[in-house]
Parts: sequence; C-alpha cells; structure tokens
Amino acid sequence: MKRAIGVFLIAQALLTYLTINTMYTPSTSTIVDRNTGVTTVSYSYPWVYWLSFIGLGIVLILGTYLVFAKVCFFYLPIKNIMVTKIL
Repeated sequence: MKRAIGVFLIAQALLTYLTINTMYTPSTSTIVDRNTGVTTVSYSYPWVYWLSFIGLGIVLILGTYLVFAKVCFFYLPIKNIMVTKIL
C-alpha cells in the first residue's frame, strides 16, 4: 500500500510540475546599453511559482521514500522483544 501511494505521489508531482511549467510564462525586461550595444534580458517568475516547486519537491521526496522504504520486523535475542526498523 505504501508503494502504491508513493508511485501516485511521484506521478502527481511530475505531472503537476509539467502543468505549472507550461502555464507560467516569465515576465521579461530587456535592457539595452546604448554605448556597447549589449542587450540584457532578465526573466522573473512570481513567488507562487517557486513556492509550488518547493512543495512539489517535498512531495517527490516523500513519494520516493514511500516507494523504496521497507519495514523489517525482527526479534532481539534478549527477552524476544519485537522491534520495527525502517531500512
């Protein structure tokens, strides 16, 4: 079940990234230096654009963890205590 949720989160993060990347177009400002003729173009994105990518990165890491994490049960040799360890 964890693996299925992890695969879903990874697919959701990647598809949302592609959607956001095609929706937002950066605002450009062009500066021309009249002495040298050098043109400088700067691109700026809204803060929501970067904030969404931080959230998608967290979801992608969580999904990757859920896909590759395994839960192992083993018994300690002293008093047969069951311990759960996440590898």
